Amino acid sequence: MKKQTELLAPAGSMESFYAAVNSGADSVYLGGKLFNARQNSQNFDNEEMKHIIRYAHNKGVKVYVTLNIVLKDTEIADALNYAAFLHDNDADAVIVQDLGMLFLIKRFIPGLNVNMSTQASVYDEFGVRFFDEFHVNKVIMARELSVENLRETIKNTDTDLEVFIHGALCTCYSGQCYMSSFLGGRSGNRGKCAQPCRLSYSFYDRQRKSEVEDFETMPVLSLKDFNAGASLGELIDLGISTFKIEGRMKGPEYTSAVVEYYRQIIDNHLSGRKEDTAALEKKAISTFSRGYTNGYLKPSKEDEMFARTSSGVKGDDIEDIQEETKDKATEFSAFRRNKLRFEIILKIGEKAVLKATDGSNHTVVNSAEACETSIKNPATEEIIKEQLGKLGNTIYELEDLKIIKDEDVFLRKSTLNQLRREATEALYQAGAIVHQRKEIGAIPHSSIFAFTSAKKNPKPKLSLKINSADEISLIDSMKVKRVYMPFQLDAASLKNIEVDEKYLWIPNIVSVSDYKVLAENMKLYEEVFGGVCINNIGTLQFFKENSSLRIHCGPFFNVINSFSAELLRKKGAEGFTFSIEANIRDMESITINTSLNTEVVAHAYAQLMVMKNCPMSMLKNCKNLQDCDKCQYKDSISLKDRKGVYFNVERDRRLTHIYNSVPLTILDRADDFIRAGIDYFMVDTKYLEEPEEIIDAMYCSINGVRTPAVLRENSFTRGHYLKNIL
Repeated sequence: MKKQTELLAPAGSMESFYAAVNSGADSVYLGGKLFNARQNSQNFDNEEMKHIIRYAHNKGVKVYVTLNIVLKDTEIADALNYAAFLHDNDADAVIVQDLGMLFLIKRFIPGLNVNMSTQASVYDEFGVRFFDEFHVNKVIMARELSVENLRETIKNTDTDLEVFIHGALCTCYSGQCYMSSFLGGRSGNRGKCAQPCRLSYSFYDRQRKSEVEDFETMPVLSLKDFNAGASLGELIDLGISTFKIEGRMKGPEYTSAVVEYYRQIIDNHLSGRKEDTAALEKKAISTFSRGYTNGYLKPSKEDEMFARTSSGVKGDDIEDIQEETKDKATEFSAFRRNKLRFEIILKIGEKAVLKATDGSNHTVVNSAEACETSIKNPATEEIIKEQLGKLGNTIYELEDLKIIKDEDVFLRKSTLNQLRREATEALYQAGAIVHQRKEIGAIPHSSIFAFTSAKKNPKPKLSLKINSADEISLIDSMKVKRVYMPFQLDAASLKNIEVDEKYLWIPNIVSVSDYKVLAENMKLYEEVFGGVCINNIGTLQFFKENSSLRIHCGPFFNVINSFSAELLRKKGAEGFTFSIEANIRDMESITINTSLNTEVVAHAYAQLMVMKNCPMSMLKNCKNLQDCDKCQYKDSISLKDRKGVYFNVERDRRLTHIYNSVPLTILDRADDFIRAGIDYFMVDTKYLEEPEEIIDAMYCSINGVRTPAVLRENSFTRGHYLKNIL
């Protein structure tokens, strides 16, 4: 059966909500006052949310509410109860990033649809299939996918897919960005992104130890905005079910103009018409633009994705567009009004009867008093039509009126008005409820946190992630109990190394060609390694389907609550690494509740971003499409910010990785984390100048041996480990 095509619009304010609905959106997404990834937009309180759902449903529009941040144990019960409120008030779905939130909704509110957020970092068929057993409503795919990527995913999955088609582009894969979090304490995974990717940077050549000359300092990470208009027909034909417009922080004129543009494209394609959309596109671009790109869907050397600017501009006609939008941005707009048919029966001596229908719902209302006779002032057809047609403060317009009346019948105008009000209110209430759900009500905290006792008093162990073949020599089996080796290295070289546990390391973003390498070498991996550390739900699913290796979930799963760990346990994981955004209180809470092995990133240069585009391409002018392995800049460049801080940049497997300027470490504070019940303490060698010294110091630290301090003042960060994340 052909999937229905859905145009999904943003709403960050009540005006934008009305503009979205009245301009032709099929659905809207928006957030409550808490737990959503746009904390800086106006958002909506509970009474406003009830009104929005009723209004949208009456106009045939769905409402998806964002619960798309990672959540702590201290707040997840409140978030779940907010989801119960949305369920009981007929929201069509919630948009979720946090795996623990998904787990709890499916356990306590199974009748509530869940759309998996793009923050969940789903970029292939394996990621979609990960959610099959949870029966999610749809999966919102990563923005970085091409038409061909999407075609393969659709071919091999049955779940409805949603893609972005217009608006601002995050430069990093969504859900995998920690730059705002570490540089300013405001986490994108918590809805507080400060957009450091829009700031200006210069390039620093680490080999030459100097800034790259003749290159102007500019926002080298800032991307143009997305416009998929030229590819929309192809995406519809692929079977994509939902097309999402970005922009909850933008005004109603943007929402209205962009919705109208894509509404026309979709309607043209589905009907076979060829109405020109050029004027609508120009109008949409006038509302906001950093320049536009279609680069992910159809990669091209001619389509430069970098904006080279941080701010957008508006067209000279923006005031005219704002004026045009005013009526659409109101509750009782003249646009998209529901057609209403009345039939009124006026019989002398009987109560008046008004029958009403909006095509979907029907109602019958009666007057309080009986109709009378009046030769001088009878209820004429003109009077009846005038009073019943006063629908300006409703969402309806009168399409048809049938009048059945006795001659010289009389009914007061106020009674006619009352009949009209009662009928329209009854239709509105009937149209507000779509799902007919049984009320959930409040969910007790004790029912949510009903864990059985977990393991206690672990003996801390040192784990080591190496990054090159040369670093195999760092593996001291007396100190290192687990080693992680990236899949890009020669696995056979680790075969005869003595160490308790050997794990293959899979990064958070892998490509189709990477999967081929993994499949081709799976037999060797199973000979050499006892387990695999994976960092994305897609690769977890891949290894469940193709391997017998034990599964450890790495830090990019963003685990900061007990229920994310529980979901991963049910998916077959035997351990996980805490998110680098977790703090020690989060870790203490989770270790009490989980039976899984736990690990903390104990010393590492944190990866702050992973992105498909390459900022160094602006130096080389290669448009990201040439052979990165031969590029002179692939591992020699740092970004220098306005404060003189340097961030190492690496181009690997056609992905760009940006690392923090100082290591994240718990050296000198390991005792606190041991008392929290953590099993493994991981050192990552990447960019370490003296890895042996760090390994020795960490081994001593977790075993209670005092050593000379190896940390220099102002040369490290504790990150969020010892403070709360915003």
